[in-house]
Amino acid sequence: MFFIPTWITNVVLLIVCYLSGFQHFRLRRPNPVTNLQFFMMAFSLLMVLIVTLYNRENPWLSLAFFLMAAGCLGLMIRQLRMMPPMRPIE
Repeated sequence: MFFIPTWITNVVLLIVCYLSGFQHFRLRRPNPVTNLQFFMMAFSLLMVLIVTLYNRENPWLSLAFFLMAAGCLGLMIRQLRMMPPMRPIE
């Protein structure tokens, strides 16, 4: 069996939340609630709570939570690479 500790999964989810917030800030859309970055911020914060509560019950569940967090991190890194470059501060 594979058991992934809770803190590893939560750190990955908090990194996803940080990257989503950074992208959300840089995009500055007219309706900020309906974009992917807002949903990923809310989803990752909700998943931190769920992982903290339910990760101790089943080792396979801890692996599933970790794989889900790694997939979300991959999605956010891909979204970050597609963003236009930042303007230099002058």
